[in-house]
Amino acid sequence: MAEITSLSSLAKTSVTSTDFLLVANSATKAAKKFQLASLFPAVSTSGSSSETIYTSSTLTNKNQIVFKGIKSGDTGLLTVGTSSGNIELTVLEAGIDLSLCDNSTAGFLTSVDFTGAVTGTIAVTNGGTGLSSIGKGALLYASADDAISATAAMSTNGQLLIGNTTNGYPSVSTLTAGDNVTITNGAGSISIAASLQTLAANLDTATYNIDLATNYISDDGSDRGIYVHTGGKVIINDTGSTLTTGNAAAQLNLQGANAEGIRLGNQGSPLNTYYIRAIDGTSGSAGSRLELYAGSGEGNGAGASAAMRAGAGAGSGAGGDVVLEGGDSASGTPGDVILNTYNTSGTGSAGLTVSGGDSRDTTIHAKLLVPNNPIYAREGIRSKQGAVVTIADDATAIASAKVTPGIIKITPTADRTKATPNASDLITDLGLTADNDSFDMFFVNDAAGNHDLTLTAGTGVTFIGNEVIKHKDNNDNAAQSGSAMYRIRRSGSSTVDWIRLA
Repeated sequence: MAEITSLSSLAKTSVTSTDFLLVANSATKAAKKFQLASLFPAVSTSGSSSETIYTSSTLTNKNQIVFKGIKSGDTGLLTVGTSSGNIELTVLEAGIDLSLCDNSTAGFLTSVDFTGAVTGTIAVTNGGTGLSSIGKGALLYASADDAISATAAMSTNGQLLIGNTTNGYPSVSTLTAGDNVTITNGAGSISIAASLQTLAANLDTATYNIDLATNYISDDGSDRGIYVHTGGKVIINDTGSTLTTGNAAAQLNLQGANAEGIRLGNQGSPLNTYYIRAIDGTSGSAGSRLELYAGSGEGNGAGASAAMRAGAGAGSGAGGDVVLEGGDSASGTPGDVILNTYNTSGTGSAGLTVSGGDSRDTTIHAKLLVPNNPIYAREGIRSKQGAVVTIADDATAIASAKVTPGIIKITPTADRTKATPNASDLITDLGLTADNDSFDMFFVNDAAGNHDLTLTAGTGVTFIGNEVIKHKDNNDNAAQSGSAMYRIRRSGSSTVDWIRLA
């Protein structure tokens, strides 16, 4: 067994986890080992985000703890000392400078006790009034630069501070009533009433505003006449019982039971001409457009009709004419007269145009329908014929599109038989919208030999007359010309008559 004096020394700084002490149990006589490093203390800080009071870099001697010292960073504000084994931190109030503090939210100074802190009269330049006392009912005013004075007590009803250029500061006075004006002064109130039973001169509305938002201008003071609505719209109404707010886009609204609306002129000048016209253009610009509208329906309601009527003649006097006249032009093209209509898709387009100028041509933009009456053309009728349609020299049926130009030519090299179009196609393509609507068309058989064309009826077609178109014959005693004229007549919603006319 080695003697302790023969063992080498172990410094505490060299102790490792493999160094142990021998420990004997007096009861069990059992020997155990004890880790030497576990005898040294461990140091830690339990608080979060706090400053340690020891120096961790000096824990090198295992069982030695080095504490930090405590001192004041500003001895004028804070002192550090020891008393009865305690560390004492003392705040020096006299060293606090509030000018260096942020008072935006803390509010260190929220009030001042003037009774104890302020003596004498505070001057205006220091935020005071410069007055030691003020009487009841008086008001403060600036009587000069940096000088505040008090008025006399305003003890009379209706008194006001009124500007005075002579003094340079306001004076206490009351309002003075002028012509047609009554002023009544009460306790804390001034009533100004106008009395306009008569006017000695014109009322200048360019200088004065008259508020008619809740009143009429009428002949007897009742709810009728001219009414200015709060939206700035003017309503002329013969009775207040039917008054509405007026159309939102219209500046002038006519309402009431009087159906005539606007009448121009007077009985003393029946031969004068009166105009409703828009504003003329200036500096090369176009004039304003003028449109007249009838009322539109609401919900499923129908739109109102628009009528323009000339005056009726009295006795044997003639009735007045209705004249629609396009605008004249000094050197350009005169305006047209155009009648517009809407289709079922809601698109408006011209139906009839009478051109301006010397020719005054009339253009019908769709078909012309004159029901149950003849059409007269005193100087003859001019029509426009499209190109003659040629059909094939075979037995195929004739398409309805070949019929619409009005003339069909065929040059058969043998006798041919062709079916007409079906009645439903003819009704659609020829625009036969009602029973008895008709269309005239021609066939030309331009065969060089003795070859005929025989027509057969398509679906819904009924032949009346000869359906054979003979070839042309150029002999002096020819019996046929090589052409035929037919009239196609609608006889029902899906049937037509194919009638031979020549």
